[in-house]
Amino acid sequence: MFRLLGILSLGNLLFGGRHHRRALRRGLLFGVILGFLANRDFDIDRVQEDARKAARKAERTAREAVRAARREIHHARKAAHDRQTEERLAAIHAEAEARRTEREARKAAREQKQAETVRMVHALPECDTREAKEIRELAEELERDARTAAMAADVPVIAFPEDDEKYHASRKYGYV
Repeated sequence: MFRLLGILSLGNLLFGGRHHRRALRRGLLFGVILGFLANRDFDIDRVQEDARKAARKAERTAREAVRAARREIHHARKAAHDRQTEERLAAIHAEAEARRTEREARKAAREQKQAETVRMVHALPECDTREAKEIRELAEELERDARTAAMAADVPVIAFPEDDEKYHASRKYGYV
């Protein structure tokens, strides 16, 4: 710093003259240039060392940037892989749960059907099979009639009188 001030004052003395303002400006400019050049070491070895330091610094910075980019890529890929694995596992678990519930529903339906369809087995007489067939047919017919009656019992029926003229289309419109 003292070196710079000394050079600035030397420049003012050298380039002083009649015009103090211009001389001051020129002296300051010349002093700044000389001070800058004096601070710089013009030794070739020093310049090469500075260049090596700058190259090493740039290399380190580049390596660190590449490492950071690789690390980010690795983390992004790992996160994507983990997300895909979780999605696949969730799909597999959902499919297994659906199969399990379907299997349980089929088993429950099968058990309910077996509980409902308890049939009576009639022994056939050994002497005459024709009579046994008739008995079996009568039993099946009775079961069918019972089922039909049960189905018809809950359905309301509208009774139309047969002798009322308003229900006969041919009489209503005069088609006879």
